[in-house]
Amino acid sequence: MALTCYQNLPAAPAMRTLLVPPAAVARATPPPETLWAPGVVRRPLTQDMGGTLTLSRGLILHVQAGDNSPWGWFARADVKASSHWWVAKSGAIEQYVPADRVAWAQAAGNAHWHSVETEGFPGEGLTAAQLGTLARLYRWGHDRWGWDLQLAESPGVTGLGWHGMGGTAWGSHPGCPGEIRKAQRADILADVPGGPTTSASRPAAAEEDDMDEATLRKVLNEGTGPGQTTWPGTSRETLRTAQETFNHAKASADGVAALGRQLAQVLAQHPAGEPLTAERLLAAIRTETDPVALAAFAEAAGGRLRAIYATRTS
Repeated sequence: MALTCYQNLPAAPAMRTLLVPPAAVARATPPPETLWAPGVVRRPLTQDMGGTLTLSRGLILHVQAGDNSPWGWFARADVKASSHWWVAKSGAIEQYVPADRVAWAQAAGNAHWHSVETEGFPGEGLTAAQLGTLARLYRWGHDRWGWDLQLAESPGVTGLGWHGMGGTAWGSHPGCPGEIRKAQRADILADVPGGPTTSASRPAAAEEDDMDEATLRKVLNEGTGPGQTTWPGTSRETLRTAQETFNHAKASADGVAALGRQLAQVLAQHPAGEPLTAERLLAAIRTETDPVALAAFAEAAGGRLRAIYATRTS
């Protein structure tokens, strides 16, 4: 069995020249629990192809373009290809390369990324079982290797990437893992235990109401008594009353703010030393075009004049 995903990889001598990250940016030697993901069937390959992987930018998603475990093909002496993990349609997961070793899965991307093969074909979507296993694998990688909980769309970005994003340097496989599986990476991240339900990884979308109509009506009518035919006491009436109260409060606040601005403007333009007469206030009122603010200003102006009159006659 030959995996389509690997047919255009460079010859073995060229691949052996791949460099691992320099010691200055490399992680310390990982502890044993970072080498094998939990719950995997360990099927280590005898050939060690790529050397030490000391720094991981994330996980690269591949499609097998076939069914059944690829271990037998990877294990052949004449095959210079491998992947860290393979996830079956059933959700079963096999690991072929310890996580601190470089696997040969995406050419120039091998030295900086972990890789996972998935059973099936590019035109098929990942099964629910595969999505669950990949989410748990990514949680482990996030905890043990620092994989960012975001999508990677180019080799320079960390997170959950896909084989085709590396272009020619990664073997020229724009169709791997296929558009369906590529899009499902957002679902994987959304299902990561303890991870983000939405993030930069998942495109923003309008929130949907998951209540059916019968449930929604029941909630809105909550509190209706036996034989009651009107709205008082129901959740809907409570919401309507609250909204109406808020609207009145906001209108009052806006009116007070408008009044304050208008009074400040009148006082600022009023000549110093001259009395603030009713004529002066009325002249200012006539320049106001907003009827709500006009009424509020007129009412306040009348109060101001009464206060001035009371002060002068006391």
